[in-house]
Amino acid sequence: MFLWMTLIWSGPLLGADERADARILIDVSGSMKKNDPKNLRRPALRLLVGLLSSQTRAGVWTFGQYVNMQIPLGQVDNAWKASARKRSKSIGSPGQFTNIEDALRRSTEDWSGPPGPYRRSVILLTDGMVDISKDRAKNTASKQRILKKILPRLKRQDVTVYTIALSKNADHELMHELAATTDGWYEQVENADQLQKVFLRIFEKVGKPDAVPLKDNKFSIDKSITEATLLVFRKSGAQPTEIVPPQGAAFNADSAPAGVSWHRDDGYDMLTIADPRAGEWKVRAELDPDNRVMVVTDLKMPVTELPNRLVQGQSLPIVAGFTDHGKPIRKQEFLQMVNVSATRKDAAGESEARPLLDNGRESDAAAGDGRFSMAFGGESLNSGIGELVISATGPTFVREKRITFEVVPPVVLEVSPKGDGGLLSVKITPDTQLIDPASLRVDAWLEDAEGGVFPLNLETGTGIPGTHGEIDLMGFAGKRKITVKAVADSLSGGDIAYLDDPVEVEGMKLPDPEPVVVPPPEKSPPVDAEPAPAPEPPPAEPNSADKEEEGSGWITATIWFGVLNLVLISAVVGAIWWVRRRNQRNQINLIDEAASTPDSNDEEKGE
Repeated sequence: MFLWMTLIWSGPLLGADERADARILIDVSGSMKKNDPKNLRRPALRLLVGLLSSQTRAGVWTFGQYVNMQIPLGQVDNAWKASARKRSKSIGSPGQFTNIEDALRRSTEDWSGPPGPYRRSVILLTDGMVDISKDRAKNTASKQRILKKILPRLKRQDVTVYTIALSKNADHELMHELAATTDGWYEQVENADQLQKVFLRIFEKVGKPDAVPLKDNKFSIDKSITEATLLVFRKSGAQPTEIVPPQGAAFNADSAPAGVSWHRDDGYDMLTIADPRAGEWKVRAELDPDNRVMVVTDLKMPVTELPNRLVQGQSLPIVAGFTDHGKPIRKQEFLQMVNVSATRKDAAGESEARPLLDNGRESDAAAGDGRFSMAFGGESLNSGIGELVISATGPTFVREKRITFEVVPPVVLEVSPKGDGGLLSVKITPDTQLIDPASLRVDAWLEDAEGGVFPLNLETGTGIPGTHGEIDLMGFAGKRKITVKAVADSLSGGDIAYLDDPVEVEGMKLPDPEPVVVPPPEKSPPVDAEPAPAPEPPPAEPNSADKEEEGSGWITATIWFGVLNLVLISAVVGAIWWVRRRNQRNQINLIDEAASTPDSNDEEKGE
């Protein structure tokens, strides 16, 4: 462990070598008309150009269907900056395709072998996918050539790639891969208005400038500073920026004195002051945390470089030193008067300042060697993007360094339903760009609300890095938390001990029915018993007289029923007799009439 930390301490220091070779690639495809309708790529590029130091070589290429050298590769001086600012005005969106492959190839084709005195960087801004043809197969082949041929070459040549995706539709997988493989930086921005501040962060990684703190719009200049560059962001409608020098009159862009070069652009002011007067300076403008004061000085504070992507759970030493005209300062009279501290800023806010010490204890290698150290990282870091600000204060000077980083977990926990939902699939995958998968050791367990721990059985996949297992939700009820602990070796050196944020799951087991307890009856106070009601007497038996009366009544009814029937029968018989009798009479009359009729006829004939 001590050997590894010693190697880091003796390694490159941020700012120790200011010379950089930057290749800037700007997308000018037709889709930029939608994603950057105001052509904010122009002022953002001018901001980056203005910040580059004279120790830098740089060139700008634009690409659509074809690749054009917009600003020729050359040493960054005042003439180069003036030409770059002028040529930036022609950046538009005329392209028909997005030929990222040719842009990467043509802009870096002069690099060969290991880097010389210049650090190599590529800054790629695009809003789209790899698009060289209407034929999808050709586009896929182009992307594969980038990943299989161009990217490995850039990595062998120690090129760091910084990618900016100016759209949700960009190929984020490709942009992330280019940056991660080369220990670069990847950012996605939703709006072109953010480009200027993104370019500022990338410049601080590429140019690694020395700076002095700007607090409450005040900053201090010491006699060792030969040049100061101020970057002041300005909102729409804001009052013109003014600068107040020590013991002098305020000035602005229109009244700047000799020795001050002032560039006013959309959204910001940038001015460079040659041989600034020592003392306290003031800026009259709105406060902005991204305002900067960068300086050219013989008194520098180099700081160890951190990886752009830090592994959560990994602890790294931060070392700051001081140089005068490029030589390390070892004088105890100077070192004992210097205070160095570090403040971390991330989504959780700003941390308390921590000291960097040169006392030979804990993370510091040796006392009095001019290297101020502290351990940085571990489990205290929050996932996401953060910034580390190293500040130094001496009797006559102040210095500042800013390091932007991204904290990522060494493993990724994935939990997904399986089958009918009664099982959960648990998969733990290592980030093979950050850790050695063969060194990974994983423990995982479930923890209930009472603190009970239930280990999970995990298996290692065949041919696939990582482990997997299952959780039976039917085996428990209530909420439990999945916790993962991982131990591994970092590819950048050192051990990693990582404890993942717990993931909550809920069991589906039905609770056992609780026994029903019947409470004993309550004892009521004794009361006087009421007398039982007297039993009702049974119905009386009918006497003999009643029986005789009941019998005679029945006989009387029968007699009357018979009499009525006889009367009815007699009436019917009588009616029948009468009808027959009447019919007989009628028949006799008819016979008589019939007998008398011939006689009468005979008399008539005789007459």
